[in-house]
Amino acid sequence: MTYYVPGTEEKDTSKIIRSLMQAHEKTAANTDDIATNTAAIAALNAATYVNSLNSQVFTASGTYTPASGMVHCIIECVGAGGGGGGVQASSATTAFTAGGGGGGGYSRKYATAADIGASKAVTIGAAGSGGVGNTVAATAGGSTSVGSLCIANGGGAAGATNPASTGSAGSGGTGGTGDVAAAGMPGGGASYNNASAQPLIGSGGGGSSAYGGGGAPVMSATSANNGNVGGAYGSGGSGASIGGTTGTANGGNGSAGVVVITEFCTA
Repeated sequence: MTYYVPGTEEKDTSKIIRSLMQAHEKTAANTDDIATNTAAIAALNAATYVNSLNSQVFTASGTYTPASGMVHCIIECVGAGGGGGGVQASSATTAFTAGGGGGGGYSRKYATAADIGASKAVTIGAAGSGGVGNTVAATAGGSTSVGSLCIANGGGAAGATNPASTGSAGSGGTGGTGDVAAAGMPGGGASYNNASAQPLIGSGGGGSSAYGGGGAPVMSATSANNGNVGGAYGSGGSGASIGGTTGTANGGNGSAGVVVITEFCTA
């Protein structure tokens, strides 16, 4: 059977039906596209955008309070450096050097605003003290932390060197808590020379932290030299050196830790 459709020359029924179905399919597709685009626009309107970066640096213990509009942040902690070892010499024909203190560890943590809440306590590790001659031992560096989310351990202390023993170098801070947790660098080793006033090598250098800067070694053939202080956050102090004289020399202090928080904010 055939029908006449006004405005066309189409009279074949099957062709007319097929044409009507194609028109319906195009209408349905357009409706689906509109629904999809509407949902996408709604999702974009509901999304949170980062419009600014902010940094908070802590060199002393305190409280971390997020900046306005903080969505997420990256927390970086460095533990404090350990103290270098002291030395004692009882003869002017000998030479002794002590080991360096270890560098503090490094930890990094990604955290959301929900992880932080209203605030988090910040603890900065205290610098390790250098050894005083052969009588007062060097101390290790303290741990640095932001709550329990991110923790970096301090570097170890070096031992004293004297005519009876060679002190050990300070170990690097062990891996702490975080998405990344790296150990610090150990301090350089100690040495002694019982047959000459000329040291074979310098004292043990301080272990570096993620920021570098371990205390530089010292050496002298005719005097007592105290070790150097760690030169960067979390670095260890170097050991002392003595040669060609009697007496004592002190190890260098380590450096305190640090916290750096980079914030991604909507404001």
